[in-house]
Amino acid sequence: MTDIPGQLNSEERAILTSAIRDASTKPKVVLEVGTWLGGGSTLHFLQALEANGEGHLWGIEADPSIYDRMLANIRAAAPGAANRFTPLFGLSKDVIPRWLAEQGPNSEVDVVFLDGGDNPLEQIMEYRLLADHIPMGGQLLAHDTHCRKGKWLRPYLQQLDHWRVEVHDVSSVGLLRAVKVAASPSDSSRRSAESVLRKLRLKPAELLGSILPEPICAAIWKAMPDKLRTRMMRGR
Repeated sequence: MTDIPGQLNSEERAILTSAIRDASTKPKVVLEVGTWLGGGSTLHFLQALEANGEGHLWGIEADPSIYDRMLANIRAAAPGAANRFTPLFGLSKDVIPRWLAEQGPNSEVDVVFLDGGDNPLEQIMEYRLLADHIPMGGQLLAHDTHCRKGKWLRPYLQQLDHWRVEVHDVSSVGLLRAVKVAASPSDSSRRSAESVLRKLRLKPAELLGSILPEPICAAIWKAMPDKLRTRMMRGR
């Protein structure tokens, strides 16, 4: 088997594999946001689906410099399972609604893995687009839960009583895994979740970033020392 780069460690890869292999009902539809070069979540999801003997993975990638390399890597590393993979190019906010429409009004997504950009609002937006399509017993996983990209989704989900949420600290960045235990949240838990999210969005740094024009934000970001920029991006 061809070795290709991947960003997840062995424990994280084992958790993603388990989400497919050990599910009470074999997943038929799996969606991931953020493939990178294909050697992490993409390859291990495909291998697990192939071992199950059923299921298909759709992978969203927004970086054009990565997309073609990822496709070539998957074809080389998993030729026997490549027919279970459909790549989707573009931003998740554009791709997910279009993809859901193609699947049909009653479509279900058995396993979702969120590992896209570093803006924490992206994971919230992706969750909201997909939540009603995840059936009871379905799974939601998200990477970098201790970092900037995941720092809103975890506390938000933990308030919603139709999810059972756990965080695996098998790396410094953390991996969230949630199982849907009811069709919808209670009104009180929904209100609690929205309240938590409002407070997170009103933190000074987040509020300033949402008010300042994008060119100014970009200039400030570029002017930061590399170490400080990395710490902020990682949510440290």
